[in-house]
Amino acid sequence: MLNKLFSLFILVVFFLTGCKQPAPQAADQPADSNLVELNAIQMKQITMDSVKIEEERTDLALSGKVTFDMDYLSPVYSFVSGNVLKVNVSQGDHVTKGQVLAILKSADVSNYQGQYAVAQGQLKTATRNLDIANELYKTKVYSEKDVMQAQNDYKSALASLHTAETYLKTYKVSGSDSNSTYTVTSPIDGYVVSKSISESMNVRADNTNPLFTISFLKTVWVQANVYENDIPQIAVGDSADITTVAYPDKKIKGTISKIANMLDSSASTMQARIVLDNSDGLLKSGMFATVNVHIDKHKKALAVPKEALVFYDNDYYVMVAKGNNKFEKRKITIEGTNETDAYVTKGLQTGEAVVCKNSLYVYGQ
Repeated sequence: MLNKLFSLFILVVFFLTGCKQPAPQAADQPADSNLVELNAIQMKQITMDSVKIEEERTDLALSGKVTFDMDYLSPVYSFVSGNVLKVNVSQGDHVTKGQVLAILKSADVSNYQGQYAVAQGQLKTATRNLDIANELYKTKVYSEKDVMQAQNDYKSALASLHTAETYLKTYKVSGSDSNSTYTVTSPIDGYVVSKSISESMNVRADNTNPLFTISFLKTVWVQANVYENDIPQIAVGDSADITTVAYPDKKIKGTISKIANMLDSSASTMQARIVLDNSDGLLKSGMFATVNVHIDKHKKALAVPKEALVFYDNDYYVMVAKGNNKFEKRKITIEGTNETDAYVTKGLQTGEAVVCKNSLYVYGQ
């Protein structure tokens, strides 16, 4: 009897369970977290562009520093030892070729001037002796040997005078000036970018440090630091945009003119040189610069406007239009960017439309 009652209970439970209707779904299903829907007002705040295939031209950002144009940098030395009587220029002054930079009182100059005076006297004596020898030879008083000796003395005296004159011309000293001064002059037009002397200072001819350094500042160099792994990407002729800390809003265009053949072992970088026009004089040696090198990859790639990118949690996303004012948050992979475009290797297809203006706003909805 108990067994029959238990079997009946089981059948009732099974019947009730089998006949139970599935619970109706809620009217509001949970929305797809990757989809965003905008209203008409929001749609007016965005712009869109399509994914295109373009020639890949990426930018490589490098640090750099402004330096003097070494092709127009002229160190000025003193060829004589002496004491500085006067310094006519200061660092930063503009000078012209031949302008006197400083005046030295020099025993070396006095010595050269003395040699020149002695050589002049010897030549005058030798000339007179040669004239006398020729006259006496005519009267048979001097022999031919005596005349030849007088001629040799004259040639020797003339050679000594020429040697003394060469010294004076080399050191730009006047033979008629007996004040023993030496003038230091500028070899080129330019600016005094360094100065290491002052009045009453003693100067040695064998000093390896220049008294002045003159530079032609109408062109300057920017030396960009290229890390070892970036070396294969750059080449001579690549164009670049340069900005400085002093003038962040001024973009200067240039071209890589030379790439060094050696690495700086302390920094593991190699230098790339960019020659810039500096007619306005804004760029100064020592300024820090950012160099964006434009690299032509010589291949085609999917491109989207750079402003379409949303960077979140170490990944890049774009908002892809799906129709009916709906947009999909889509993760993508990029391999490079330039000033205007980003190049996509994964996550997009040609012709898809992405949000450009206010993409971050749409992503946050």
